[in-house]
Amino acid sequence: MPPRACDACKARKVKCDGFEPTAPCSNCRMSDLSCQYLQVPKKRGPKPNESTHQSRKHRGSRSAHSEEPSNSNGPNTALSPSAETVSSREAPHANSNEHGTSPWMGTAPSNVTNQTSTDINVSIQALHHDLVFALGFCMPNFTLEQIIKKCIDVHMLSLFPLCPLLHELSIRSNMKLETPLVTSLQTISDLTGGFRGSSASREDLAKLRSYTLIVALCAGTAFLLAPDSVPNTALVGNIFLHTSREMLKLYQDFDIERPDASSLVIRMFHASALHTDGKIRVAWQVLGEALRLAEQMRLYEERSFEGLDPVEARLRRTAFWQLFIMDKHSALLEDRPMTLHEFSVHGSMTTKLQDELEVQLLDPVTNIHSIEFEDRILTGFYTSQRLWATASRVVLDLQTLTRLCQCDENAVMLAEAQRMGLTGTYLRFLSVLDNLPLFLQSPETEMSTEAASTENPRRNFWVQRTNLLVTYHCLRMILLQRFIDLGLCCLLGLRDESVMLALRKTEIAHDLINAITGVPFDSLRANGEACVIKIRRVGATILEVMQIANAPEIVSRAKSLFPPLLDVLAKLNSRASDELNKEYIG
Repeated sequence: MPPRACDACKARKVKCDGFEPTAPCSNCRMSDLSCQYLQVPKKRGPKPNESTHQSRKHRGSRSAHSEEPSNSNGPNTALSPSAETVSSREAPHANSNEHGTSPWMGTAPSNVTNQTSTDINVSIQALHHDLVFALGFCMPNFTLEQIIKKCIDVHMLSLFPLCPLLHELSIRSNMKLETPLVTSLQTISDLTGGFRGSSASREDLAKLRSYTLIVALCAGTAFLLAPDSVPNTALVGNIFLHTSREMLKLYQDFDIERPDASSLVIRMFHASALHTDGKIRVAWQVLGEALRLAEQMRLYEERSFEGLDPVEARLRRTAFWQLFIMDKHSALLEDRPMTLHEFSVHGSMTTKLQDELEVQLLDPVTNIHSIEFEDRILTGFYTSQRLWATASRVVLDLQTLTRLCQCDENAVMLAEAQRMGLTGTYLRFLSVLDNLPLFLQSPETEMSTEAASTENPRRNFWVQRTNLLVTYHCLRMILLQRFIDLGLCCLLGLRDESVMLALRKTEIAHDLINAITGVPFDSLRANGEACVIKIRRVGATILEVMQIANAPEIVSRAKSLFPPLLDVLAKLNSRASDELNKEYIG
């Protein structure tokens, strides 16, 4: 038995069979790690102020424990493979839990602030090794760089049109995903001074952020990878997600002290991946961190972008508006508190949708990535922002009107004025998608000078059109229900009769079905779990109409509309479809 475990085995909590300093252990040889014994062993035994009785009580167990390796395989060591497990080459699918989480993923140490730079590097190496090791079993025919490139390609093709949060040239330049070892930090606590001190410390932090961002991107993109190359996309996504979250823990406190655009984007990717995996509450918690960081950075003020690097300013601006959209999605579809609105910040939001002089986010080397093409992508993104902004404005006006109506008689005139303004706000919401540019009205008409490069722009615009249409009809249904609940249907030109209201709901559902059956299915799939939630919301409303409507004709039409919605949910492989199906059969 070795006198103690090497640093790498100790960080990963696995058995070590090396003998200091004669030869490296088998784990380090297999993982191509540096087998070192630099960490000073902690003193064992009771504290000096303990009683003599306690000292005698633990003396026997202490001597017995010293005969064992310092890192024996206890109940928690299943997170990382032992030497025997590595040599056995068992498939991870057999050992993964029901949520698709790899059992071989290491964890970042909890006492990060007390570690030296050597300790940090050991933790970083362990996390990187576990990532490579787990992916090797899931995708044995691909190298890590090939997997990263595949994820980046899929993201830029399908997800960038929905959330333009990356500078493509910077991301692709770090595609090899080298282990981000720190060099200048004596301790992790030096990060605090590093922001105002040496440039080497800032470079170390930049390497950690870049690594965490790329792995987070892969976590949020894995669900779109082709099934023929990745049989279990959920497992691959969880492997990336775990590594990215654990890497973030190494510098999280200091990331909060001095956040940048990556601080927001990483957390948004984490929230998206968690949401896709069904961890809704955890996703909301992570998104809440990003929202609080945005408020801390005062991104709702235009002056917060002054003096920044042009790329950083562009990324912060788009990250802020993407957070704005995600905040409204959580509030209107998941009944969460709304965070980013003019009543929660001091004064109105002054941040512009876009600056006059903005750098290009897409790689200009690519033929299709011209400035004109990127402007079109951002046009679709800004249209989505206006859609959510006007819908949330209707909800806030409804809340204001409700409070005014509860006041004394002097507020009657104010309430009447608010009613008129509310109608105007709702009409602005309805008109957001009027006069869409041709490339969003009919992406099939999009043509490129290069015939081979025409398909990608079409797919980008189909993804955006699908997002706009599904969001629009879902928000129509949500706002209609808000007006009904407050007894204000008259402001929409509707009579407060159950039959008429049920009829309007079926009309909205019919419009949504026409929309989702008129777009390529791949564009629905690219919109992810957010799209599923919107379709599910409309499906639940139609289910309610089927159960409570008094008119047989309305019930019959609702029953004819429900199966197409359920069929789309089933094809999207969503757990929501199973729940709706049970209610429908019952």
